Parts: sequence; structure tokens; C-alpha cells
Amino acid sequence: MTDAKQFYDYHSWANKRILNHIEHLPEGTAYQEVKSVFPSVSDVLLHMCRADYIWLNVLSGVDYQEIIDGTGKFESAHGNMTAIKQHASELELQYHHFFSRQTDLEQTFSMQHPKLGTLESTYADTILHVVNHGTYHRGNVTAMLRQLGHSGVPTDYMYFLYEKRESKG
Repeated sequence: MTDAKQFYDYHSWANKRILNHIEHLPEGTAYQEVKSVFPSVSDVLLHMCRADYIWLNVLSGVDYQEIIDGTGKFESAHGNMTAIKQHASELELQYHHFFSRQTDLEQTFSMQHPKLGTLESTYADTILHVVNHGTYHRGNVTAMLRQLGHSGVPTDYMYFLYEKRESKG
């Protein structure tokens, strides 16, 4: 079985591919309004950063209200792809720091939610949730880019594995 850290590395790789692809599209593409799940590509990407931040803090045992209060730091990145890319980069470093501290990803931990209650989960299952959430929204981004007349960029897990194989050879 592939470990959760490799799946996170895939998540990070795929996000970078999307962000780099958008940089090569006509200026302003990320901010164009689209009739979709989110009003613009940049809004999807900011949502993904917020979610990654929330789950990293859940994994780290931070109190729910403190996590919610901390999401306010993302508001200044609204409509600013440079800031969104910076947040994504910082989050990747923070996740890697988490992985260096938490070596047993199959360990169970408890998370508290004011409405949903307590949930026992493993670190690995929670990380897989982060990856799955990102995959879903990268699909949104691809659909939105196509609506705007642009191609997407391949971010399937198998492309990650092929690229990883090539970098070893």
C-alpha cells in the first residue's frame, strides 16, 4: 500500500502543475467569472488553500475555534494569484514539517467539531481526505478553464508516478 505521504506529495505536485499552468495563460484568466461551483478559478484555488490549512491544523491538534479564526489570513489573498501561490507553498512546507514530526501516520487521533462531534481517525485517512478534496477541486479548475476557452493540465496520479519514475532514472 502506498503511504499517505506519497499521496500528499502527489497532491502538492498536482497543485503546482495547476498553478504553473495558470501562470502561462493570458493575464486575468484566473479572475474571470464563470458559472460554476465557484465564481472564478482563483476562488477555487483559495478555497483549496483554506481547506489544506484547516486540515493541517486538525492533524496538528489545534482547537476548532482557533483554526476557524486563523482562516481569516486568507482573505487578503482573494483575487491575488501571487498570494495564493505563496500560501500553497507555505502550506506544503508546513505539511512536510508535520510529516517529519508525525512518523506513524496509521496512529489514531480524535478531532472535535462543534456540530458533528468527535471523530476518531488515522492521520493517513485524514491526509487521504485532503488529497481527495484537492483532486475534486482541480477537476473544477479544469472544467472552468475549458469554459474560458483554455486547456487544462494533466494532474492524474499516474502522471505523477511516471514523472517520479523519470526523475529517478
